[in-house]
Amino acid sequence: MNEAQFRIRIMPLHKRLFAYALSILGDESDAADCMQETMTKLWEHRSKIEKIDNIEAYALTTVRNLAVNAISRRRRLHDRFSEPPPDLTDLNPNPVETMENREKLQAVSAMLHTLPENQRKVVMLSAVSGLSNNEIQEVTGLSDDNVRVLLSRGRKKLKQLFANFLKDGHKG
Repeated sequence: MNEAQFRIRIMPLHKRLFAYALSILGDESDAADCMQETMTKLWEHRSKIEKIDNIEAYALTTVRNLAVNAISRRRRLHDRFSEPPPDLTDLNPNPVETMENREKLQAVSAMLHTLPENQRKVVMLSAVSGLSNNEIQEVTGLSDDNVRVLLSRGRKKLKQLFANFLKDGHKG
């Protein structure tokens, strides 16, 4: 498989593969790292890929394996360090606003984790990855009705939780 064939056959899978990585890892940055590693591996194995009947299934399996490895590495690191190092890259000149935004982001992240797994996955694929309902169906294997119901319920629950968070004295 040459570069042109790779671009035609593999690159169009990028959005779906990213969504799958995100659904496993739950973090956009980790999913992007996983995608970079996936594309590198697929490129390195391009001669082998030519002989495979279902390239998409092979690519999805590669993403899954790399994502599971990333989770394993994350757990090992977490075991070594009880707290993550401070974020020194955020040089926002307004520390109060930065702290409030970080608090809101942490609250939304915690709220997302209170949702049932299917709702959380579908909401993240929609809101974070920007996937359409049809793309979410492809990634998850859920029906159109199921995707719509899970999205609706997940958004409604998050809206309620965030409204309560703001009402309980957090600045909006």
